[in-house]
Amino acid sequence: MNNKLIAIIAAAAIVLAGVGVAYALTRDNGADGGQYITDARGREVAIPDEIDSILAIKSCSLQLVSYFDAVKKVTHLDINESFKGTDSRTHTFVLNDLLSGLPVVDPNDPEQVIRANVDIVISSTISVSDLDNEQNKYGVPVFAINADVEFDSDVMYDQIIMLGKLFKEEKRAENLVNGIKTMISSIWNNVGTVDERAYVCGMNYYGPGGFLKTSGDYLPFEYSKLNNVYESVSGKQPYNTDIETVVSKNPQIIFIDGGGLASAEKYIKDNARILERVDAVSNGNVYKTMVYKSWGTNWINQLINVYFVASVIHPDVVGNFNEKANEIIQLFYPGTTVTYSDIANAQMGGGCGKVSL
Repeated sequence: MNNKLIAIIAAAAIVLAGVGVAYALTRDNGADGGQYITDARGREVAIPDEIDSILAIKSCSLQLVSYFDAVKKVTHLDINESFKGTDSRTHTFVLNDLLSGLPVVDPNDPEQVIRANVDIVISSTISVSDLDNEQNKYGVPVFAINADVEFDSDVMYDQIIMLGKLFKEEKRAENLVNGIKTMISSIWNNVGTVDERAYVCGMNYYGPGGFLKTSGDYLPFEYSKLNNVYESVSGKQPYNTDIETVVSKNPQIIFIDGGGLASAEKYIKDNARILERVDAVSNGNVYKTMVYKSWGTNWINQLINVYFVASVIHPDVVGNFNEKANEIIQLFYPGTTVTYSDIANAQMGGGCGKVSL
């Protein structure tokens, strides 16, 4: 088990024990009488006393805002947010009725952002200097989030907490963080290690996915204590492998990301004579998962994938997977009438399940 995983499980145990986690992310009494809040890039951003209009730009920014009631204050959309056709971004599918009719702006055109006249911009730009430049060009506070983190990083939870402070929804942020950690712990704490070797492929990010695009860092395997046939390679996730190595590693179970499912299925069929030597293929133990990456990480989908992988490996622990998937959706979007089946049917790959080859 890697050190990051140990750290986050320990943090979850603290929360569940009722101790909580301290986030020193704010200081009050700014020069303008408002508040300063530290964003995900360590910048202290002066926040207006009241935020009535929001623009979220770049990958994952709108998704994080969508976890809060503040999403109702989003008045414009980044032009890259999609509401057309097959939608593999869970947040835009769930909130289609709320957001689909909003005007769009190109964040690369400062004049468009200025005309939008918003109170604050939420951005996943990485560079501090670039964020400061955005703020200078737009003429409003720019608050950074980190799109490149997962549930095994405290940074993920910190930014949910700080967004709760930003939107004055601290209780909602705490409930979401505790809910995520509870769901992860309920898997981790109740499953034992297993002997099965698994392979994940179809990783549809940093370019199209396919059967030979894999990763040694896959949280659904780690939380299910399932052996990944590929090792973590620092700074190289995901990466391409070759068919000979897959055969030599002989995974007993294969999971294909929905984003690369069509390509992976075709590859398996085209190379059936070689891949029939792989236990997972010959025994029919090939599964598909929710789309993990689509303009950034689909964090909700990743948590659903954690439960799906666990349901395949530890069915007695998970119980009814569909019910658990709906619990996850309700955790992120309390009261929504959108179900897991609704989301899965609208996404590439059609959600989690067994693949018929």
